[in-house]
Amino acid sequence: MKTPDLVFRGRRLSSDRALVLAAVEEPAAAREAVADGADLVSFAGAGAESRVEWARETFPGLVIGVDTADPSVAAACCEAGADLIVARADLAEVAVRYGAGYAAPSVPSVAGLPASGVVVDVGVFRAPGPFGAVPVLAEVAGDGTPAGLARTAVAASAGVAIIRTKHVRQVRHVAEMAASIAGTRPPAKAVRWE
Repeated sequence: MKTPDLVFRGRRLSSDRALVLAAVEEPAAAREAVADGADLVSFAGAGAESRVEWARETFPGLVIGVDTADPSVAAACCEAGADLIVARADLAEVAVRYGAGYAAPSVPSVAGLPASGVVVDVGVFRAPGPFGAVPVLAEVAGDGTPAGLARTAVAASAGVAIIRTKHVRQVRHVAEMAASIAGTRPPAKAVRWE
């Protein structure tokens, strides 16, 4: 499934497949995730501001997020260079103040929150369903296991725009495969069976 155009603080993301968001805690994990093909990286936990600042300096073109429920952490991370707030509480006002993208379980009607930077975070993907007009962010239970990767393929095929994971390489391959099957991207390798 093709990802809709998303814009987080001027950084445009669009792809012929579901995007992969690496949920990481440390710089080493972020570096590995980027090498494995992550489209976005988000940091959580204490000290996220310094990690966001490091990531902004290290990967200037990468979309960087912060996963938090604390408005002061969200604001500090936006000042350090975060492009996206993955909100665990109502942080829409912080997103508006900094022009950051916003991912949350529900879409608030806050003036100044651009539609192209809003994503509905459904948490754990359970089953395909009508997601509506707003792009969806989801994680898949057991995404590093064969059963989890199968659920990842279903999520990508169902139109999930961003898949949150700690298993970037495997999830990206599955998202690419699902897009190739759907016809939104060419297969990586075509083999003719006789």
